[in-house]
Amino acid sequence: MEAPESGVTVRMYRQGHGDCFLLAMRKVDGSAFYMLIDCGLWTNSEIKPDQTIDKVIADIAEATANRLDVVLVTHEHMDHVNGFAAKDPATRKPCFDPIEIGELWLGWTEDGDDPFANSLRERFHDTLLALMGADERLERAGFGIHSPNRTMLRDLLSFETGEDAADALRERFRKVKRQHPALSPRRQGALAIEGITNKRAIKYLRDRIAGDPVFLRPDHEPYRLPGVDGVRVYALGPPRDIELLLSLEPQGEEEFRLSADGATLSLLAATVDGGPEDANRAFDPRFGISRKNVEQGPDAFLKAFFADHYGVKGKRGSAEAWRQIDSDWLESGETLALRLNDEVNNTSLVIAIELPGTGKVLLFTGDAQRGNWVSWAPLKWNVNGRIITARDLLGRTVLYKVGHHGSHNATLDGSVAADYANLSWLASNAFQDEFVAMIPANTPWAAHKDKPWEHPLRFIEERLLQKARGRVFRSDVDHVAKPGDIAADEWQRFKRTETDLFFGYTVADTAA
Repeated sequence: MEAPESGVTVRMYRQGHGDCFLLAMRKVDGSAFYMLIDCGLWTNSEIKPDQTIDKVIADIAEATANRLDVVLVTHEHMDHVNGFAAKDPATRKPCFDPIEIGELWLGWTEDGDDPFANSLRERFHDTLLALMGADERLERAGFGIHSPNRTMLRDLLSFETGEDAADALRERFRKVKRQHPALSPRRQGALAIEGITNKRAIKYLRDRIAGDPVFLRPDHEPYRLPGVDGVRVYALGPPRDIELLLSLEPQGEEEFRLSADGATLSLLAATVDGGPEDANRAFDPRFGISRKNVEQGPDAFLKAFFADHYGVKGKRGSAEAWRQIDSDWLESGETLALRLNDEVNNTSLVIAIELPGTGKVLLFTGDAQRGNWVSWAPLKWNVNGRIITARDLLGRTVLYKVGHHGSHNATLDGSVAADYANLSWLASNAFQDEFVAMIPANTPWAAHKDKPWEHPLRFIEERLLQKARGRVFRSDVDHVAKPGDIAADEWQRFKRTETDLFFGYTVADTAA
């Protein structure tokens, strides 16, 4: 993969529902600088059966002569990181082993010396443990793997862990409990979580570099690419504001306390801290009596009361059995899992890469959601005595990596006046004629899930096509089609590479 004389060449891999972007620029000494942003794939979401993640990594190795100057990870979701844990099918060795890695760039949320980041990770651990326990209790209550109660929950658990199913995490939890019985259930769970695929992927990268990662923060001066002259990298997100981190949906804010909230703690206590006899316990033992004590106890009044009012004592099919909640309360785990998914998305590291000659900007947003976008508006940096604002950077954006596969909650609509970042802020004035968007998505796969996703959302894709004058790459579509209202000579200037494995596009750092 050759670096252009000026500017940057971007290669978007087409492995499936996941992000993997390889960037090439020219160093001061004339050699190529390579940067990889994410490498992941939702299990079994390949666009083409033979374009597996190991083939993507093999192409990266060949394209870069086995040298990546910077690897940047936006956030810890399967479709962004599990490629770093992938193993060669033939040798079972890590696919990335032959590739030298210079620096690892992560968001401040991964900094173990940051108390705020540590509190966020504790929240994540508590929620993940609660969900794992909910799945186990549903199983004990007789719900099969493919029952509606468990399918979505296990799917989301797999996404958060990087595993093919929740069972691997559960088995590690049990192993840790056997090895460290004196530890609290939370500490045991934290040790188990350290071994999940997504965590192992980050650890693998950290072990491969010399020194410590670079933890990017929005309140830091622009970052520099090693060996590259003039290019600046601005970290826009994630915000260091809990209300914005937990503001997830464009339709309105959703605020939670920084520590695990009541719903999480209740589910955590009921599913992780309890023993097997508490499989269907919805409330603290102080406020309940077990079915066994009712049915086998000596108290005739209790037996009669629960038989008459709840259908207990062998009368589960009676007219009053509908009052029994049994495992119904565990179904709240699906809602909690969806919220966890969105919260991790909103911790995405967002970067704006500014080219030195023209000031053109490439925007990579990970899966940033509402609060992340809103947090960019007040950001500003003093660069050689000149104030650079986030709005200025967005206005000069000519390449946008569309957030979260084009979903409804990751690109804010700019059709109404707003004082926070949205699609209308991107590519304004002289830069609007060069705007290009890239959407990593596998729409047919997403549409056939048990609970279908619209990735990308039709309305967002239409707006992007309009704004980019048709110049929108979508990884599950083989060719970018020319719109009927675009002149042939204009379309001819849209130079690109289209292969089964990747799309390539160069942002030149010269005037058009």
